[in-house]
Amino acid sequence: MITIISATHREESLTAKVADIYSEFLNQLNIENQVFYLKDLPKDFLFTNFYGSSTEPFVEMVNLYFDKVDKFIVVSPEYHGSYPGVFKSLFDCIGGEMVKEKKVALVGVASGRIGNLRGMDHLTALFHHLKAEVYSAKPKISQVHRLLDESGKLNDDETEKVIKSQLKGFLAF
Repeated sequence: MITIISATHREESLTAKVADIYSEFLNQLNIENQVFYLKDLPKDFLFTNFYGSSTEPFVEMVNLYFDKVDKFIVVSPEYHGSYPGVFKSLFDCIGGEMVKEKKVALVGVASGRIGNLRGMDHLTALFHHLKAEVYSAKPKISQVHRLLDESGKLNDDETEKVIKSQLKGFLAF
């Protein structure tokens, strides 16, 4: 099982649409997957699931999306030259054991020109610190708002090739 993480809590984000595209491509390959949208986190998760305390809805969410999963694909937008703080807060709450020795693929998404290049470096450092294995191909999808149509479908052949190439390598990783 692969969990695809839409690493922002923004409603109707382009990041979530890219996560859905990854899920669609995995479905075409008959690879079991699920998408975890950070917008679905409990609103107070940081304050109720920290320093040894936890709530049942949060624990259920962590068990579903992290515990019995083999691999992760993290689709992260650029927030102030890095990745969203809500994503870091999630890992502050769940700890590193849920990703330790698991495999992670990273995807940068941005409306700008470098596709969250720095954020990919920061996420790589985070996952290495948590003892996860990060796949080397990390697409940086820039100008994402121009690559999707109104329904959220990808309309760029080159980006589709890059995504499918990353998935092929990551599945063998």
